[in-house]
Amino acid sequence: MSKRKIIKLSLARLSIPEMFPYVKKITTKMAVAPAFTTLVADAAAVDAQSVIASDATNNHNVCLRAANASMTTRDDEVGKLISMTQDLATAAEGLTKDPATLQTGGWETIADHASPVGAMTAPPNLNATSGDDTGEVDLAWDTQNGVQTHIGEQATSPDGPWTQFYLGKKSSCTAKGNVSGGLMWFRVAASGAIGQGPYSGPISKRAT
Repeated sequence: MSKRKIIKLSLARLSIPEMFPYVKKITTKMAVAPAFTTLVADAAAVDAQSVIASDATNNHNVCLRAANASMTTRDDEVGKLISMTQDLATAAEGLTKDPATLQTGGWETIADHASPVGAMTAPPNLNATSGDDTGEVDLAWDTQNGVQTHIGEQATSPDGPWTQFYLGKKSSCTAKGNVSGGLMWFRVAASGAIGQGPYSGPISKRAT
């Protein structure tokens, strides 16, 4: 394709949702402008592709919202399981403090001077998807035993400098306030009883 010398396309600076009305304005005017009658069919093809891309974007957003809701439900239900199991352990110790007896109930017992959970590894399966609102990126990863908190950082370069934007127990978060369409880099670490482990990533994603 030859380099254009006059027309300036703004597609690169637009978010995906902003792209569709931008293209529609062009194809609508091309269809009736006398100077471009030979390009009516080409403009119609671009218009049809815009509809296809818009439908695909809407379907993606529906799936993404469902995935986010499913992840929240998973985290909530896992949290309930942990809490209920902890209560059951407390009740078991309320009946007996004998380690051998507790082991008959399937419980693991700890020594008087047991060491804490080992160092955290890099959070596995870190992935980034487009956020629902302008300037957002959704991140998710798998949790691991012994995590007390997760640390999420972002940067405009894979080499940093890095800025913390998330600190929490959940294994998902949203980076907000970024430039729409801007390429961002993300990394996540986990911290446990003996300190912070290494970072996963960095991975990149353009903000919505």
